[in-house]
Amino acid sequence: MITEAKFKHALKEMMKEQELEDINVTALCARCNCHRQTFYYHYQDIYDLIATIFLTEDLGKFDNSKTIRDALKAFLAYAKENFAFLKQTYNSAARNLTDDFLVGKFNVKMFNVLMNDETVELKTEGKRVVARRFASAVSDEFGNCFKDKKIVADRFVKRMQRYIENAVTVLLPAYIELSKKEEAKHD
Repeated sequence: MITEAKFKHALKEMMKEQELEDINVTALCARCNCHRQTFYYHYQDIYDLIATIFLTEDLGKFDNSKTIRDALKAFLAYAKENFAFLKQTYNSAARNLTDDFLVGKFNVKMFNVLMNDETVELKTEGKRVVARRFASAVSDEFGNCFKDKKIVADRFVKRMQRYIENAVTVLLPAYIELSKKEEAKHD
């Protein structure tokens, strides 16, 4: 395993056992069997490592999903697997990194799915607006769950499964209709 991967894996594992605020570079390096200089060669601090994780995270099933429902279910599986990491980063000084990760991933995926869905009768800009609104709403709900200090992974999954079904069957069609009305006003 390369050094960067060791740090990423070790940080995620440590976050299952203790709070992010209690993790320091010395402990992380001890876990990886590396010197502090090695850590600082790659990262400025723990938050730089977190940013790198978000930038390089492999979301294969999410990325390869063809429908919005499948994408959200795939992301939920990823979130369950990485629950401690996501919850703790959301509730730390890294909240903006977590928000950007969620909104960015959802926005790009939703837009790509909408662009490939010929049944959605909107212009490109309308699809972009729907994707942005939907991504924002979904990421906000993930964040609301992460804010709940008492929530555990299984309860999180059940709550988000219900939300995803409602989001796909109620919220998404409502955003599409809203964009259709907005397009009609401008035509």
